[in-house]
Amino acid sequence: MGPVTNNPFLIAIINMIVVFGVLIVLGVLMHVIEMIDPTKKKAAPKAAAPVAAPAAAPVAAPVVEDKSEEIAAVIAAAVAACGGAENVVAVRIAAPATSWAVGARAEAQTVQPFC
Repeated sequence: MGPVTNNPFLIAIINMIVVFGVLIVLGVLMHVIEMIDPTKKKAAPKAAAPVAAPAAAPVAAPVVEDKSEEIAAVIAAAVAACGGAENVVAVRIAAPATSWAVGARAEAQTVQPFC
């Protein structure tokens, strides 16, 4: 006895119907289990609406100290401790870069050496 069909599109459609049929059956089974779940916590009776608390005073934003010089000193000390004292090491603490600055740096690194 040979195969029922050799049409690949018909085989694909039959396979998709079987897969989605099983998924639908599993979804219905999950909903049934959710409805009869004995471990679900019972909803507590709703209490009266709580009284609104008075608005708190606004809190001032914390002051951020600029520690870029300290960071540069620590990095320079670490480089010197690793034996890099004979080489010139430049440490630059940059401000948070915007996308324009990142793009300019990438272009400078890739385009300018070839000019």
